[in-house]
Amino acid sequence: MRPYLPGPLHRHPPPAQTVVTHHVTARHQIEIEISPPRIELSFRDERFVNLINTQYRFEAKLYNSRLGVSWQVLAPSGGPGAGTIDAQGLYQAPNKGALASPHTDLVVATSVEDPLRKAFAWVTVLGIGPEPAPAPVIEIWPKRATLYYVQGDHNAYIDDSNKMQLFEARLSHTAGTAVEWLVDGALQAGTAPTFLYKLPNLGGTHLATVRARVQAQPGVFDDAKVLQLNYVWPGLL
Repeated sequence: MRPYLPGPLHRHPPPAQTVVTHHVTARHQIEIEISPPRIELSFRDERFVNLINTQYRFEAKLYNSRLGVSWQVLAPSGGPGAGTIDAQGLYQAPNKGALASPHTDLVVATSVEDPLRKAFAWVTVLGIGPEPAPAPVIEIWPKRATLYYVQGDHNAYIDDSNKMQLFEARLSHTAGTAVEWLVDGALQAGTAPTFLYKLPNLGGTHLATVRARVQAQPGVFDDAKVLQLNYVWPGLL
């Protein structure tokens, strides 16, 4: 008897194999782009500025998400920015105030669906700020006067209207309306905007200083000069 030898006709078929297919859905990463990435604007209170040059509407292109973005303004250091931005991406520059020029804000667009996905734009704000406030001013009128003493020499020949002077103070851009009056440094009564100066009987020629100053701002003042004389009738001794 022949021994059995395995051969092509006598091989057993390989066992059946089960093929398992895993269905994997690829998810694309969310991406954001801000346009433009950099812009220059003017401070909102810049003198003579056109309002359109103090604001800009940024656009965000969002890929692989339909939930939109949120907007915020940060400082480059990470704290709050000086400008503002609304939900539609309209950025408005700040007032200059004490801010340096140029000032930099960072506009940030964040994916609502994935808050870790962000995009950034740089805003440079330039300018010198608003027109400076006008300086406080007080003006005294008249600036010069010549008066005669009530008594002495021939002063009786002089009309009384030439022995007194009504001064008026005109104020601009001041913190208050009360006016202090001083004669040769001595404070007088009253704080009205007018002051009737009557000549004292000092005798001799004297150049007096009448000062009007703002009571709330003593460093704001103006002076008038008053020449004080005795009258001598020509030809009379």
